[in-house]
Amino acid sequence: MKKKIILAVLMATLLTGCGKTIPTLEDGKEAVVKFEDGSMISVDALYNEMKDSATGVIERMIDQKILDDKYKDKLDESKEYAKNTVESMKKYYGVDENGAYSESKFMSTIRQMGYSTIEELEENARLGYLKNEAVEDYVKDNIKDKEIEDYYKDEIVGDRDAYHIQIVPEVKSTMTDSEKKEAEEKALEKAKSLIARIKKGESFEDVAKDASEDEATKEKGGSLGFINKGSFGSEEFDKALYALKVGEYSSTPVKTTNGYEIIYVKEEKEKKSLEDAKEQIIEALVEEKLTKDATLQVTAIKELYKSYGVDIIDSEIEKSYNKYMDNLMESARQQNNKNNTTK
Repeated sequence: MKKKIILAVLMATLLTGCGKTIPTLEDGKEAVVKFEDGSMISVDALYNEMKDSATGVIERMIDQKILDDKYKDKLDESKEYAKNTVESMKKYYGVDENGAYSESKFMSTIRQMGYSTIEELEENARLGYLKNEAVEDYVKDNIKDKEIEDYYKDEIVGDRDAYHIQIVPEVKSTMTDSEKKEAEEKALEKAKSLIARIKKGESFEDVAKDASEDEATKEKGGSLGFINKGSFGSEEFDKALYALKVGEYSSTPVKTTNGYEIIYVKEEKEKKSLEDAKEQIIEALVEEKLTKDATLQVTAIKELYKSYGVDIIDSEIEKSYNKYMDNLMESARQQNNKNNTTK
């Protein structure tokens, strides 16, 4: 139906552009279709027929008006994002069996997604970029100072001069479960034996040079340099790293998605001040809140519309739009419940 609305608007534009006089009914209403017997289909009839399914078009038009106004300074940024998004999609969805780009294949795919043109897809991506900005700004504006202070106290830490020894289980996809288990146990035992060597007096760096399976750090004695939470890309690693005191190493191997790790902390810097860390904290809190509560996505847009005084005049379209937003909110709540259940 969305395509039909666009076509109807285009038809009206073409009629006007061609210099044709738009016919009118006896009551003065404009017509969009005229028959040989003189009967016509009025603009109002067309409008009434289509308005029940006009929610998507209305939303897009509102978004264009509001988001383009609110984020004037990000318009070029949003266009570049949209262009890159479409190009990435072409590489993923538009490649034929010979590895060459196929316009027809790509168009077939995006039509299945509900887009009639590449330009429509690109505009949707552009508005999505700006809408994401609006959602993040809403969440930022509602973060309390106490939340920032608590996060600083509990989560912000100083950089640590970290070293590691990595042992990777020799697991292959073709192995049976018992063979995989055996490979895991072999790697674990090797890691334990390396810890035993350190306990007996060998330096951490010497053991790392001799036995670590991380080629990028092996020759440097396992040095990762000064790192912080998130630098290594493993929550298990971060937890173990900051559980150690300066000068300590892991007494038992740390299991991560990369294998088994033995970690050593040589030095620690003082953590940033609250003022210096504030922007980092806000970004982390925004990500945390949006991950935990999917309803914020809907609430943020509803509040944005309210701030611009959006008032849908047609009661039927308003009812349809409100139902659409209610459905989005319910879906978000269900997502929250699902996330809570799987934890």
